[in-house]
Amino acid sequence: MYEMSAFLDDLYHEVGGELVLTPDKSTVPDPITSVLWKILVVWTSTLDQTTGELRISGLKKTDSGVYSVEFNSKLLKTYTLSAVPKPTITSSCNPDKTSCTLTCEGNTTDAEPVTYSWKVGEGAWQVIGKQLIVSKNYTGKSTNSYKYFCKMKNSVSGEVSEVFGPGEWTLNVCAGTVCRFFIGAV
Repeated sequence: MYEMSAFLDDLYHEVGGELVLTPDKSTVPDPITSVLWKILVVWTSTLDQTTGELRISGLKKTDSGVYSVEFNSKLLKTYTLSAVPKPTITSSCNPDKTSCTLTCEGNTTDAEPVTYSWKVGEGAWQVIGKQLIVSKNYTGKSTNSYKYFCKMKNSVSGEVSEVFGPGEWTLNVCAGTVCRFFIGAV
């Protein structure tokens, strides 16, 4: 359940959840004699005529929209989102396996906008994008020992993948003794 003032700019709520729209008490006459919330038909809503609160349960994607209340005519945009799924990491390497693209996968239908973050080894999370490019040049190492995690997040939820790391994929040995490790975003 989310309780929000009816005068915020944008609100995001999870599909299946509950939304409580509460008028700004400083602009509501006391006592309230009539309340008119202007919305599309929502059969799963109840109105508290004492407080002016509108409670919508079992939110659906179609409950997204603009809501206004008659006694002040201020607008409120609401967005109903699905929770992000637990992501999985897939890899695709070039033919000589000197560069691989890791992709943070998951069905984000009705969950957008989604941000993608990556964590390499014990490093900090970085918002990079859905894909991460990992390459080795002239390393002399036969495997990549780093562990990778990706995170999907939207305004109502966040999920982290299982570890993707040693043994999942291998970058080929390159000639030379100087090691270079590159990480880039697509």
